Amino acid sequence: MKNVNWQYMINAAVALVGLYVVVAAAKMKISGKVSAFVASGEELLHCKDEPGLAKAVSLKMMGFGMGMLCFGILNIANEILWKNVMLKIVALGAFMLICGLFVICLRKAREAYLS
Repeated sequence: MKNVNWQYMINAAVALVGLYVVVAAAKMKISGKVSAFVASGEELLHCKDEPGLAKAVSLKMMGFGMGMLCFGILNIANEILWKNVMLKIVALGAFMLICGLFVICLRKAREAYLS
């Protein structure tokens, strides 16, 4: 069996999940219904304002998804074209920052709308 470069697989999975998050956020913004990515159906029973929660989270969710998509594509391009270690480290740091900011924003929105 050939050696498989798992970095390609992991980065492609991150990019695809990022694409899923962007599509889910766009659908949430259009419909006003909260995605299962944000809250479960059981939690939504206690929601004060579901369209408000969808509006509050959708743009942040799109930014998070675009960050994931860009991270995956950039790392695949880096593995194929440049093999730059510093670019990999900076991209990972930026990705972790985006994840942290999204978690903070999502937590605040959930506290405001689901409590």
